[in-house]
Amino acid sequence: MAGRRALGPWAITLIVVDVILIGILVVMLVNYPRGDAGDDGGTASAGATTEASGDGTTDEEPTTQAPAVTVPEDALDVAAFSSPSRNIWCEIAQDDATCMIGDITFTPPEVADCDPAIAGHFWQVTAERADPICGAEVPTEAPADLPDLAYGASTVVGDFLCTSETDGVTCVSISTGHGVTIARGGSSQF
Repeated sequence: MAGRRALGPWAITLIVVDVILIGILVVMLVNYPRGDAGDDGGTASAGATTEASGDGTTDEEPTTQAPAVTVPEDALDVAAFSSPSRNIWCEIAQDDATCMIGDITFTPPEVADCDPAIAGHFWQVTAERADPICGAEVPTEAPADLPDLAYGASTVVGDFLCTSETDGVTCVSISTGHGVTIARGGSSQF
């Protein structure tokens, strides 16, 4: 019988490196993606939602991936405010944030059963979505008693974060990341 050749030091090193890499890959696959990330320093991201159907069963439907939300440390606690231009103002309640804009220069989205002249002037953000809604009439400017939220400043009330910038106001649900940016030149929901 012919003798067997022993593995050389390079072959043994290669086998050890392969075993280590396979172990790392297994750990990564077991831990990613992890839905219970724990305390994440004030950020949240959206994944999938489960909606109940009429027969008591649930169907998982993926939602649009909303961006993670980081709450600024210096955020205020103001439930109703106006942008410094007084063209945009918002009210934050327990279950939603509603914003109005007076002057728009874009073609607004259609809102079912809503006068086209009013559509695009009212927006509502909930944990589930951000959509244009129908109001009673075209708003003109913010009520005089609302405080201005300075450009660059943010306010947090419950699950909602709103930030005033020179190019509009953004309001988001902290828990899901759904929100809207409202501006004179156009609004977008995410």
